[in-house]
Amino acid sequence: MDYARMRVIAEELTEYAEHLEGAWIVEIGPSGPLLAMMSRSKRHEGAVRRIRNQLNEQLPATHPGYVCENGPEIEHPSIGRMRRPDAVVIPEDVLDEEGLAADASQVLAVIEIISPSNPDNDYGAKLTEYPAMGIAHALRLLLPD
Repeated sequence: MDYARMRVIAEELTEYAEHLEGAWIVEIGPSGPLLAMMSRSKRHEGAVRRIRNQLNEQLPATHPGYVCENGPEIEHPSIGRMRRPDAVVIPEDVLDEEGLAADASQVLAVIEIISPSNPDNDYGAKLTEYPAMGIAHALRLLLPD
């Protein structure tokens, strides 16, 4: 299936997820679009916040114009992938662009907090996908049980 079709399906799944209880994300992985429930713990969110805050203190000196934020999806249409890491380091002006996804070529780094209850996705597909998307830096932090 071509990426344009997968993106349409992902957008339909996103609209569908808005009517479901709980928090959901849509990604495009090796098998195509997928809808996954997010059940992030307080510890997970705290780790993301602390890493984001630390990076945002340092980025003005090391990479002016870049910020670390939760949120935007990142996509690389030529390899057929769209992922939503826990946080991304991107140029701040990307956050003012239309749409939901940032082009992977604009991403300096991704941050993934790995839950002990579901490590396969972060240690499996994403381990190879981020470099294939041209993202040079990927921080993975495993939370203790």
